[in-house]
Amino acid sequence: MLVCVRSSGLKLTPQRLASVRELAADPTHPTAQELFERLPPALPTMRFATVDNTLDALASAGLCAALSLSPGASRFDPNMAPHHRVVCDRCGLVRDVPCGPGEASKARESCGTPTPRSDEIVPAQLAAAPGFEVRAVERIYRGICAVCAQGSQGGAAAHAKARDAGRAAAKSRLRRAGARGARRPERI
Repeated sequence: MLVCVRSSGLKLTPQRLASVRELAADPTHPTAQELFERLPPALPTMRFATVDNTLDALASAGLCAALSLSPGASRFDPNMAPHHRVVCDRCGLVRDVPCGPGEASKARESCGTPTPRSDEIVPAQLAAAPGFEVRAVERIYRGICAVCAQGSQGGAAAHAKARDAGRAAAKSRLRRAGARGARRPERI
């Protein structure tokens, strides 16, 4: 993601760099507030407006998706490859689901240039909305996640543990892919 940010012309300040790294390593589709709450210990001068503006700039540049999956703040998804999502109705957990065979190519076609005619990528039912131009086709599965379905008393703790495990796995993948996740040592 950092390579894409650099090539898009967005300025990489230390605060923006920290926000991008945290987003890229987080499969939970965090809100700007969630990212902001994780960053201040490392960057005490970080402001919420900086995180919010960075996420808006990334979304405007097409480097992440801003999602309105339920009432409340937008969530941000750094995964720009075609995929579906699952959303827990109880706790709001969001996870990516890979597209099935053939679906990914259709999704890529709908995102490519030139844009295919809307009748090529949308169901015939949309004929009831003449003149509507389709920008994207998404599939969202709503239900109850495993932790909520178990009704465990430690639901929040179980969610935090699952979230942290997902972040650790994503950071590990980033490091293996050559992204620098380690912070520079401070100069004395």
